[in-house]
Amino acid sequence: GEYLAEQVSHHPPIGAAHAETPYWTYDIVSCPKTKFLGNSLEVYPVGRTRIKYKTTNEELSLVPPTSKAWNLVIGRLWVDTFGELIIENITTKSKCVLEFVPCGYFGAGRYTVKGNVLDADGKPLLYIDGKWNDNLGFVQCDDQGAPLADSERVEMWKASKKPEGDSYGMTNFVHTHLNAWVGGGLLKSDSRLRPDRAALELEKSSEAQALKHNLEEKQRAEKKKRTADGDTWSPRWFKLNKDMKLREHEYSVDDCPPWTFDKFPEANELVKVD
Repeated sequence: GEYLAEQVSHHPPIGAAHAETPYWTYDIVSCPKTKFLGNSLEVYPVGRTRIKYKTTNEELSLVPPTSKAWNLVIGRLWVDTFGELIIENITTKSKCVLEFVPCGYFGAGRYTVKGNVLDADGKPLLYIDGKWNDNLGFVQCDDQGAPLADSERVEMWKASKKPEGDSYGMTNFVHTHLNAWVGGGLLKSDSRLRPDRAALELEKSSEAQALKHNLEEKQRAEKKKRTADGDTWSPRWFKLNKDMKLREHEYSVDDCPPWTFDKFPEANELVKVD
């Protein structure tokens, strides 16, 4: 498969990504909004996510829940996720609605997820529950969406054990897939080539911060020169699609601009990395 991501806007920050295999395509536009609340920060995942299965031509649309980081200034930092996650099959009109339960006093309900799979008429078909940091499973349910007492729970997903000795708490997926590279050409802008990221992976935080600052200064200088020369900048791999048809529960084009994937880079646009 192939994956390409690009920051299509700096102010406001907007990122777009496209992934593709012989079986499906995945497209996302992310323009999160934040609200600083003194000792906490709420992150609203404004964006648009679409998945298409090539074998059945079905299309899914996804809207994620809200996240909140607590104890930014005082106390131990921790993150909570709450609200609804909606996954709708645009083709069949069936959907999955999951409630991420907000953490209560003394950690009550933390990580809890529950909800239903609904058919096109809104009739509950399955009851889903679990914890978003550990596992998800489903059971048969009644017409009101409540789980049937005699139904056996089927586990759909189980979180793998995190690698030992990773001070950032990264998963095996990050180590073995997200950063994977089997050789061949890369874009000069590939984030895996950034020296600050390499330093951060080696747990050299101070060095990484200094390298990141140097890179940002170069970016500011480049933008200043471009402005002085009257040059304009536009994304290379994504384009605005003013004719995009929005789904019922998706954000408006004012909240989330209609960026769509344009093309993968040609071989001559890549550089060889040893």
